[in-house]
Amino acid sequence: MDINDFFPDIHGNLTKITWAHAVNSQTYLKNALNSSVMMLEADVIYGKINGSGESIPIMGHPPAIQSDLSLEDFLTTTYNFNKDENNRDVRKGVKLDFKSTEVFTKSIDLIKQLYNSIDYPIWINADIINGPLNATTVPVDANTFLADAKVFNNSVLSLGWTTTKPSDNNRYTDEQINKMVDAIKGNDVKQDITFAVRAGIAAQSLDQMKLLKDEVNNCTLTIWSSEGDNVDVPKLRDLIFEYGIKRVYVDVPKDLYDRLDLGNSAA
Repeated sequence: MDINDFFPDIHGNLTKITWAHAVNSQTYLKNALNSSVMMLEADVIYGKINGSGESIPIMGHPPAIQSDLSLEDFLTTTYNFNKDENNRDVRKGVKLDFKSTEVFTKSIDLIKQLYNSIDYPIWINADIINGPLNATTVPVDANTFLADAKVFNNSVLSLGWTTTKPSDNNRYTDEQINKMVDAIKGNDVKQDITFAVRAGIAAQSLDQMKLLKDEVNNCTLTIWSSEGDNVDVPKLRDLIFEYGIKRVYVDVPKDLYDRLDLGNSAA
């Protein structure tokens, strides 16, 4: 499902897509579905529902190991919401952020049960390459993720690098970019790709972001940020308009989004 067809009111401007984050509980999911937000981002871990029973794919962010919302319930609830004709104008897309190789491989069969009937955007996300700042997070195995994700042929693959909170002048290196490109080409990836890049680091990495654009056909960027990240706003704005608003999603806190002033440019 092409996101421009699903959300025609954005008129091709991907920076207008709105996001809900960490939709990892029954309450958060209910609130997000009843809001005007367009895309539901949720984290998938391997753990137990309310701390009991067997371990299954559940919604949660490390170091959490339990939740009141399973991946199955998340997908089924969202699917049923989108199928309701009363919700036709407020349907949601989904971004599943897999936090380990294990939970991704254990989730594939479950997603496949609904996949062929899903008629809304579903993104499959993971950090698959070690990134800047000596991040201690273990990336999802790139070859496993890219090979096994081929079954989701109509999905966007959202691919990122592990990171920690940026400081001044941190950037993605050419080596980190090349490792990502090599993994994509080595696995003959055919799906649409968006690169999930941290705003404060991407803003300092214009040449590296251009390299991605040159090496991976029709790729987009998904620029994200945590609260309190140090971000060079003018440089980030330059990056967004260098790529073009038809190729950049902006998933950042409202204060940063407002400072970017994306509505005021001839680009």
